[in-house]
Amino acid sequence: MTAPVWRARLIALVAAVLAAGLTAVIAQAAGVDMLAANPGQDPIEVGFPNAAVMTLLAGGLGWIARALLDRFAPRKAVLLWLIGAGLIFAIEMVPPFYTEATAATTAVLIAMHVVVAAILVPVFAKPKPARES
Repeated sequence: MTAPVWRARLIALVAAVLAAGLTAVIAQAAGVDMLAANPGQDPIEVGFPNAAVMTLLAGGLGWIARALLDRFAPRKAVLLWLIGAGLIFAIEMVPPFYTEATAATTAVLIAMHVVVAAILVPVFAKPKPARES
């Protein structure tokens, strides 16, 4: 018997939150100045709390989108979710390149996006078993 889909998705979301936060912590411990600013704004520290909260929000929205697709477009849910996730990932890869930050900080921000996607996408894209529909 396999675990319910919601449990796997919850575990993936928690893992992604921890991975993003720990990526920021490790970068800071390695001496990376984790300050970033959008053009014209004050810089913010991208530490564990900010990375964790943003990952929780983005991952939560991804989960909600997948749940809605499972409900209203069950036969195409995986395909539609993967297309949406791919588009969102591509869009999210743009801001680190125009954010005012050091090259090391930019590299860490990109790495955080990749790590989160690598954890969430395979789990959220997994087809829902027929018995849980």
